[in-house]
Amino acid sequence: MDSIAATDLDAHSWVALAIFLFALVFVIRPVHVRINKHISLHFNLATAPPLGLVVLLASQTIHWQTIADGFLGTNVGVEPYAIMLLFYSLLDRLTFAFRLIQLDSSNIVLFGGLASNDVVVLTGTAFLSYFTRVSDIQPTAFLMSEFTSANIASMAIYIGNPTNVVVSEAFNINFVTYSAWMLLPTFICLGIAYIALRVVFHNPKYVPRVIYPPDAEPKSVLIDPKGAVFGLVLLGTCLATLIGTSFVHGVSVWMVTLPFAIIMLLRDIWYDLYGSKHQVKELKRPQPMTAPQRADTGDQSTVIELGVLSLQDQDEGDDLGTPIRNRNTTASTTPTTQPSPPAADSVIDTATTNTTDHEATMKNSNEDKDDDDGDAKDMLKRTPRWSRFFWRHVPGVSSVIARMPWTILPFALSMFVLVEGLSEVGWIAIFAKGLHVVTIHYVATVFGVMGISILACQLLNNLPMTILFTRILQHPSFNQGEQLPEVVVQAAVLGLVVGSNLGACLTLVGSLAGIMFEHILKTKGIFTLGYFQFLKWNLILLPIIAAAAASVVIGELWFIYLR
Repeated sequence: MDSIAATDLDAHSWVALAIFLFALVFVIRPVHVRINKHISLHFNLATAPPLGLVVLLASQTIHWQTIADGFLGTNVGVEPYAIMLLFYSLLDRLTFAFRLIQLDSSNIVLFGGLASNDVVVLTGTAFLSYFTRVSDIQPTAFLMSEFTSANIASMAIYIGNPTNVVVSEAFNINFVTYSAWMLLPTFICLGIAYIALRVVFHNPKYVPRVIYPPDAEPKSVLIDPKGAVFGLVLLGTCLATLIGTSFVHGVSVWMVTLPFAIIMLLRDIWYDLYGSKHQVKELKRPQPMTAPQRADTGDQSTVIELGVLSLQDQDEGDDLGTPIRNRNTTASTTPTTQPSPPAADSVIDTATTNTTDHEATMKNSNEDKDDDDGDAKDMLKRTPRWSRFFWRHVPGVSSVIARMPWTILPFALSMFVLVEGLSEVGWIAIFAKGLHVVTIHYVATVFGVMGISILACQLLNNLPMTILFTRILQHPSFNQGEQLPEVVVQAAVLGLVVGSNLGACLTLVGSLAGIMFEHILKTKGIFTLGYFQFLKWNLILLPIIAAAAASVVIGELWFIYLR
């Protein structure tokens, strides 16, 4: 029924389309309905798409064979279960590595390219929330830069985004071939994005000329330095193996990543059971040294004394949305080196001032520690009784597993089946005929597919959009029975890759990363990047970046096929 005409649509066709769109509404805006004290219903990322499948089965719009075909990828050459194995195999290593080491803003692009953009958003957003708070900086520019660069960098390699895997699997693009096409557009877009971000956020209130970092020894925040090195080396080895096996026919990507994930998991379990007992560290937030302490250690570095906050300012400072600097909080920015021993009165004054500063810092640190303790208690409280045994004996592994985005699993698999259902009732054929209009020329194809997919991300979210558009491009109606030039087919594929990655950079609902990004900001008390604020900034940035990406892809197509 995949090639039926529009006139053959029936009631089942409209039911399938309505359920598909209805499920996506709850993906973008979850709803919680409390029935009574003990029973509540959650319509969200994990529950709405599977519930949609149940409704379609009950109405006999689809059948069990459709579910099997969607799960196994029988009709399209895409194996959804293999994509999920790949996704979670990478997350097993990357999430633990990120838990062990601290990112600085200069590493976001690097990890965005080597890892999944979802991992960068999950970890980098939390880091920047804390960094901008303790450094007293307006967070907007830093968070926008992180999100934009992570989603651009995710275009670079096969595993940078689940959408890349979907497209590559569907069109038999191996690891090396994918990067050969996408590395140049990625680097050029990153350079243009940097320039655009510097221009848009040129005001010092967004990016201060001087940033005062927390006074801490970087190594003090490492939980397991050897484990961090082990995880990153394992990741590098995995990537090298992926490159090597990309030339071997019949070796799926998940077959490479899964063994490495198991190795990392076993090492983590060993460390929790045995390794951590030999190297116990009490994790505390680093406390800045007072001026007398610096003098005692012979530190001749620059000393910057910050003004003491009033209780009112401290309370307001808990709202991360507004920087403390903008509330008339004074700070001495004059650098001074430690002089020869001062007079007694000076020592008393300095000691008093620094003691007060230290008390204020301790109070803020204690508040942060209480917040972290509260988060840990809430997580433990939500943990089933049977799993608390694992939290006590393998806390590191349990923490990593608990923080992995498991809701994506039922969401992604259900979306594959829902799209298979749309194909069964005739909608894919109709969409394919409509998209055929952009195939008149390879330049029009790149801009057309990229532009439509970016807009579709805002309605469907990028992963469902990619699954849907992949089926559309594969459908016979897309070429209307004609043999399209190879350059046009490749233009459509690359346009879809670019659109599925950059589609995240318009609204917060354009991607799974955007939904996670918004959730983290709310939990951290940052309200300067709501839906419309995020859209406002991206309406300036996205057209420039998208035009640059399309132009580079067009240049590559000309060089390979037409010159």
